[in-house]
Amino acid sequence: MENTRSRYFPYDKSIVINALYDTIEALGLRLDSSNSARGTLVVSDAQRTGNMRIALNIEGRTDQIRVDIFPEDSDRDITEIWSHIILDELSGTIQRALQRRDNR
Repeated sequence: MENTRSRYFPYDKSIVINALYDTIEALGLRLDSSNSARGTLVVSDAQRTGNMRIALNIEGRTDQIRVDIFPEDSDRDITEIWSHIILDELSGTIQRALQRRDNR
């Protein structure tokens, strides 16, 4: 079974990483470590039942970013529970930010 969850976003890396920080905060997840330059974050849920790594991958392209979420430790259930929620919320966070920008 594949435990990595991915979604493509047609935005610049800086937009996606900033929205990802907002998403993590909005969902009440804990940011355990981050490397913004590499585009990797390690997060856990509030109960610290496990860790997930979130990685941004441009794959040689500047017009879209792939966001991958996969288990950082042996607890794969946390990825199953949170990956779709994170990706959906990330999409919504980006859309709301773009709407605010356009309404200025």
